[in-house]
Amino acid sequence: MKAEGRYVLAEGPVYDERTSTLYFADILEGKLHIKKGGDKVESISFGTYVTSVHLCDREDCVLATTRDEVYEVCISTGERRLVTSLSLPHTMRFNDGAVAPDGSLWMGTMKTDGPRSNEGSLYRIEEDGSFRTVSTGYGIANGLAFIDNETFIHTDSAYDVIRMYSYRNGNLECLKECTLKGECPDGLCLDTQGHILSALWNRGEIAVISINDFRETDRIKGFKTSLSSIALSGDGRAFLTSAEDRSGCGLLYTIRTDYRKKEDYLWKTGQHW
Repeated sequence: MKAEGRYVLAEGPVYDERTSTLYFADILEGKLHIKKGGDKVESISFGTYVTSVHLCDREDCVLATTRDEVYEVCISTGERRLVTSLSLPHTMRFNDGAVAPDGSLWMGTMKTDGPRSNEGSLYRIEEDGSFRTVSTGYGIANGLAFIDNETFIHTDSAYDVIRMYSYRNGNLECLKECTLKGECPDGLCLDTQGHILSALWNRGEIAVISINDFRETDRIKGFKTSLSSIALSGDGRAFLTSAEDRSGCGLLYTIRTDYRKKEDYLWKTGQHW
């Protein structure tokens, strides 16, 4: 295991096999972090929340979300192009999301502070910047990943539940669910063999869950209690982010596993810089 960095709320790692680059956010520091080989981490500051990062069809570009805006970011120059804004209330922000196989971006929201009940929503954002509300009533809409264009996994951290949904012709249906009571599942990813790997905020562990029957098959242990998310590479490395807590600063962990990265779905950049 390798642990490095000093972060406040490190989140949303994603690994780009094309360039051997790891991207992740520090939400509260308002930074997009870029780690390409070695130990050096470069950063782009936004001056506001940076809530998630997503890969694009262009290798020199990523999609980054802030409190309620979506940007295409050129990594080499730091230049940003605003794709869209949802104009969320000041008490709400984007949290986590994923690009679907059809190229749309799905984003969940959460209340920024205080007790959370059912304020969160799940949105679908098209390539032209338009959006639709898919579902409402989430405590904390969190980890999200697509199995195919009509089936996805989604976490509601406030209620300790991970669900499989189908979304066909605008209709959302819950197919399966797994409750991890008191463990607060957070960010997640999928592997090539049909597993969900979910970071457990309250446990400092990774739960490995079978997509077929939604039963837990493995636990990866030994991290900070505030483990926030996980990403895989094609060669079995796992990158795990954590947040500042009573035991110290937030960290980026790198470990070796038996799990391999599932294919990326890419956002299609709308125009040249």
